[in-house]
Order: sequence, then C-alpha cells, then structure tokens
Amino acid sequence: MPTGNYKDFKVKTCLHSIGYAGIWRGQATLSVDDFLIKAKELGYDGVVLMAKKPHLSPLDYSKEDRARLKKRVSDLGLTLVALAGYSDFTAGYDKPGIPHNEIHAAYIGQIAELAADLGTNMVRIFTGYERPGIPYDRQYAIVVEGIQMAAREAQKHAVTLVV
Repeated sequence: MPTGNYKDFKVKTCLHSIGYAGIWRGQATLSVDDFLIKAKELGYDGVVLMAKKPHLSPLDYSKEDRARLKKRVSDLGLTLVALAGYSDFTAGYDKPGIPHNEIHAAYIGQIAELAADLGTNMVRIFTGYERPGIPYDRQYAIVVEGIQMAAREAQKHAVTLVV
C-alpha cells in the first residue's frame, strides 16, 4: 500500500504495438501474440495495442477471440493499458455529403467495446489534422462535435477517451 512517500513511487512501463506493426519501411513486423511475448521479454509492465490492422482491428476479433486475447495478456503477466485509436475528425470537411464525424465516432465506439471486452477502460484517440484553407474556429468546432459523439459511444462501454 503506498504511503505517500516518494520512495514508494514506481513508474510502470508500457510498450505500444505500433512499433512492431511493420507500417514503416525497415520496421520489424510482429503478430499481436509475438508482440506480447516481446513486451514481456523486454521487461514491460503493460502494453498499448494498436486498434487497427494489422494488429487489433475490431472487424477481426470475435467475442471468443477477445476472450482468448484477454487471457493471453493476463497469462503473460502484462496489463493492457489502453487501445490506440486512429481518428481524424477534420477529415472529409470538403465532402459534406459523407458523415465523416459519424464514421469516426462509430469506429471509436467499436474500439471502446473491444477495449471493455479486453479489460481496459482507456482508448487513445487523435483529434484532427489541420486543414489548410479552413478557418481554425471551424476546425475546432468539427473536432469538438466529433469527440462529443465518440464520447457518447465510449460511455456505453464505460471507456474513457484519452487525447
């Protein structure tokens, strides 16, 4: 039990799976399971899993797959700290006929459900990339609107969004 003494403070480390997703040229590519093993071998306390292909797309993980992954993380003595979502609420501003904010909010809602199934209550999200030619205050309003929609979806699963 922590006493409040600074000597009792312990930093816990976590490793983000994007570093092993093979997205960038020359980067190592590991499966989710191999990544978990690597994190354990490197001495990390926890992991953050990338919530998109090739690692942890909600489209690829059934309820049974989720239960197996949750058990695997636990069996390795790791903590799933968060899922990393990839949103951009300013995308598609120039195409008002496409509900981009709703699409991103729905994706984040799916990730929130996945997070809850896996035993974590945090999803990291991005806000939006700055778009030239669109006034800052309009971009800000779009981002706020999108995050509010996404937060309502995440709330259904008792998940907190982290920017």
